[in-house]
Amino acid sequence: MKNIILILLLSFSLTINAQKKCITVKVEKIENYRVRVITTDTCKKAITVKTMLKKEWDSLQKKRKSRKTQK
Repeated sequence: MKNIILILLLSFSLTINAQKKCITVKVEKIENYRVRVITTDTCKKAITVKTMLKKEWDSLQKKRKSRKTQK
């Protein structure tokens, strides 16, 4: 009985740790036509900063959204 409870608690803790989100994305408007995208990866402790046109960013978001709806 103790072993079953221990296994259940262990599996529950592993599923909680597996659902941890590592990547966060922040978008800042620089000008009317440019955006700065800051990607923070807390698992690898890395920060990536990209500057791109607003049209490019919108097209990326549109592609990601269409891929999510297809699954």
